[in-house]
Amino acid sequence: MSSPAPRPARARSAEEKHQRRDDILRAAERLWTSTSYAELSMNQVAREAQLAKGTLYLYFDTKEELFLALLSEHLHRWIAATAALFTERQPRTAQQVTDILLYQAEDLIPLRRLLVLLGTVLERNVRPELALEFRRDLDAQLRRLVGHMPYPPATALRVLRHLYAMTIGWQQFSESLPGTDPVTAQIRTPEQTDLYSEFELALRAIIEQLAAQEARPANAS
Repeated sequence: MSSPAPRPARARSAEEKHQRRDDILRAAERLWTSTSYAELSMNQVAREAQLAKGTLYLYFDTKEELFLALLSEHLHRWIAATAALFTERQPRTAQQVTDILLYQAEDLIPLRRLLVLLGTVLERNVRPELALEFRRDLDAQLRRLVGHMPYPPATALRVLRHLYAMTIGWQQFSESLPGTDPVTAQIRTPEQTDLYSEFELALRAIIEQLAAQEARPANAS
């Protein structure tokens, strides 16, 4: 059975170009559910998107650039959803803040896997100006999220930094466990530790401590 013929190389209108770019991202995302990053090639993405390889390079110069765009998309979605939840629930306690961040952390394996790639592969192998643009955009997005949190900006940023570091650390740890699927990072053996419960325990302790520091009078010893 022959594969579908590639679509025309040129997308002419802005809408067509946006759709073509989205098609490429969705193709890469589908492949990444069954193929590790190291094994995934731009040729495979082009075939999955039903495009000529040359067309793919009109939108992304490298695989790293493609996955950085995919990460940016996932982060925008997570930040928007988390900010909306803070607005809806109006948390006041450390427990309520942690509840929101834990709720938003469930079922985010693709984002966590992309964050692991960010520091190890993506930023090291994209054009410096593209990496800088990504960091500036992320900083602006996070500052908007900080504005929805019930803490001063400095404390809210500390919460998010700890969340980021813990997310990467626990994801890397989960991928290294025996019996873990190397692509999805899902633990397949029932006797493995419940990593989500461990992550929750650590995050609650950190946010409780940060909130306590914030509530402590400035002149307290």
